[in-house]
Amino acid sequence: MSEDAEEDESAGDGEVPEDVDADDLEELLEADPAAGAQGAGGMPGTHVRAMEFWDDIIADMEATAAEYEEAGWETLQLHPGDVTTLTPDDESDMFGLDVLVPNNEFDAVEAHLEDDVSFDAYEAYRATGEGLVLLVVAMEDHDAEVAVFYPAYYDPSNAQPMLTAAERAGEMRTYIRTLTNERIEFTHDEPENFGPPTGSDAE
Repeated sequence: MSEDAEEDESAGDGEVPEDVDADDLEELLEADPAAGAQGAGGMPGTHVRAMEFWDDIIADMEATAAEYEEAGWETLQLHPGDVTTLTPDDESDMFGLDVLVPNNEFDAVEAHLEDDVSFDAYEAYRATGEGLVLLVVAMEDHDAEVAVFYPAYYDPSNAQPMLTAAERAGEMRTYIRTLTNERIEFTHDEPENFGPPTGSDAE
């Protein structure tokens, strides 16, 4: 599965509201990602239904990363404060998962890219719970043996426009971003790997 990663420092949807102190919010986000996002006034907090599964998702991410480390890989785990879906509209052609992370984790991903880590493959581990699609994604560079992991989720009942956009483009996208809307974009071929799991994959 081939991937591309690139940096995008342009501002877009989801900007920090004017009445929010970005420094204070960043401190909250680093200490407790979920609480940091929920404390952002008008910013959407971590989905209430996802919170029920969040500890399990993080545990799955940690266990998967440990397997990579046992095989000799260097790993980096991201801890989002919020995950939202993006759909193309009149103002932006972006679509996919928007993953808000602390600055220090964003900087660590950026440092890998600056070291020519390509993240040219991925694995997406899926499950469902309370009507949500729950994901742990591993972005991989097999030559460098470096992997970045992040958890994500979405509600398929309102994510169909995102999934349709991905199907038309032949790729899913993830935007790893900071509160100041610096972005790193991952693209994922075979976008069906991000769709709602079916059959045994749904368990």
